[in-house]
Order: sequence, then C-alpha cells, then structure tokens
Amino acid sequence: MKVGDLVSVGMDSAIKIEKPFISIIMDTCMPKEHHNKMHLIQVLENGQAKWYPVGCIEVIGENR
Repeated sequence: MKVGDLVSVGMDSAIKIEKPFISIIMDTCMPKEHHNKMHLIQVLENGQAKWYPVGCIEVIGENR
C-alpha cells in the first residue's frame, strides 16, 4: 500500500464501519511511528482525512 492507491475501506473485527466505502490513501503511519505501535492508513471520508487500522483497508486492483 502506498499514498495514492485506490482502496476499499470496510469492516474489521475491531472496528465497525457502518457502510464500506471507496477512497484513496493520503498517508500512512507505520507501527514504529505510532505511540501504541498501530499500523494506520489515512484516507478521505466525506471530504475529511481520517485514520483507519490497516486491517480495514484493501487495495483495489492490486496484483496478488
């Protein structure tokens, strides 16, 4: 995952997202940079930048 990737933000066992949505990655926060050692991804949601755990994010069209 990298900045600019098109992603689907959906459900994760820890986070309840009412309605999954499509967005782009704005920024990333690696575990070594976060005080709780979480891997977070910043995406646009309704025109606002929001952080979600990496488990909620799936890259669209990425080769597997």
